[in-house]
Amino acid sequence: MKQENYLRVGRIINTHGLKGELKIQVITDSPQERFAPQTRLYLHQPQGSTYLPVEVQKARPQLKFWLVQLNQITDLTTAEKYKNWELMIVQADLPPLSEKQYYYHQILGITVYDQKRGYLGKVQDIMALGPNDVWVVQDQVGSEILIPILPTVLLQVDVQEQTAQVALPAGLIDED
Repeated sequence: MKQENYLRVGRIINTHGLKGELKIQVITDSPQERFAPQTRLYLHQPQGSTYLPVEVQKARPQLKFWLVQLNQITDLTTAEKYKNWELMIVQADLPPLSEKQYYYHQILGITVYDQKRGYLGKVQDIMALGPNDVWVVQDQVGSEILIPILPTVLLQVDVQEQTAQVALPAGLIDED
């Protein structure tokens, strides 16, 4: 499979115990689902092209991390080989979202237009700030515009066309 068909859900930051349990930095909104027993994941070395299929045996939260035991890794020596590797899922395995909900990978890179100002730039990052996300949009000169994603601000997203229409609140960007 091509790299764009995979999405990162975690990064192995350390080992835990002698039986090959992995300490995972979570990069997903639903770790209970992503690390559920019998779930298929893929081990990926950053800057590598190999995706090794693995299956979750068990998983549990520990503070802000997760401890994950994979069926294919049963000892500390083997587990240590995978430090700093990523845990991936196949994009096609993602459940569908409700209307007007989007996965981050669908939003990153899209072009944003304001209904009054026209072209604003492209989404470079998304900040999850509690009640709503904030899109970090980089304009043509490299400046950042922070757009709160609220029903009154985000008017339309076209995932196929990679565009979004917004109505920026007054005073959000410097007009000078």
